[in-house]
Amino acid sequence: MFAGVTYDYSKYPFPTPDWYFSNQSWVAQQLATYYQNRTGPDTQAYLSGTTVAFLSLQRLTDQYRQIIQSAKETDLANALPAGADKTLLQGYKAQQSAILADYASPDTAVHELAASGGETIPLVLIKPLSRGSILINSTDPLADPVFDYGTFQHPVDMQIFIAIYKKFRQFVAAEPWKAVGLEETVPGPSVQSDQAIEAAIRNITHSTWSHPVGTCAMMPKEHGGVVDSQLRVYGVKGLRVVDASVMPIIPATHTSSTVYAVAEKAADLIKQRSRS
Repeated sequence: MFAGVTYDYSKYPFPTPDWYFSNQSWVAQQLATYYQNRTGPDTQAYLSGTTVAFLSLQRLTDQYRQIIQSAKETDLANALPAGADKTLLQGYKAQQSAILADYASPDTAVHELAASGGETIPLVLIKPLSRGSILINSTDPLADPVFDYGTFQHPVDMQIFIAIYKKFRQFVAAEPWKAVGLEETVPGPSVQSDQAIEAAIRNITHSTWSHPVGTCAMMPKEHGGVVDSQLRVYGVKGLRVVDASVMPIIPATHTSSTVYAVAEKAADLIKQRSRS
């Protein structure tokens, strides 16, 4: 999930990164320059390089131990969708145990900051404890399922988001940002207390950063898993799942490269099976 914080730049040089979305003639010019000379802004991917940072919980807040303890005291049954199978609760407990180990690590990221210089800067929670659901709601096989992201169902997610927002405000108070006249417009400088920050975050948060995982999790069947360590679907012959849905927990990175690794492993498994 991510919250989009919006800024104005009173001293910003042009063009800005937002021109990629608002000035198509400029985009065409830069693309032509790249094809002709291999120079210009298209030599670096948007939202890459030095524009992205990944931070551990320890680097976000000195209250990380209290946050971990708060998570341990949360009744996970209340954070799951109503009517969830009991095996899902067992899997949820196992996932939380693994994620809390990540929270305690100084090296495992829980937050992604993508500050490209555009007007909206996304603050991303990449290790949420909340869990959503995808349910069948029709006998029509072509009908869309019902999605519920379960955003902020686990109370600790909000505690971490508040810490993310506070750390980001420290970051943008640095002199280089002042040089471009950075001014927060949404939520705005008047938002200061934890209660006000929470209300603002709930208003500007999107439920996904387009890295969904876990709907066919590689976990033991008794933990609500769908595939085994060979990517085979439990109870079905000749069927494997090879995509991000097999990851029970979002990795501390973008999911694309991890999916490539899963696909390479799947190819090896399938070739090994064909030779046996």
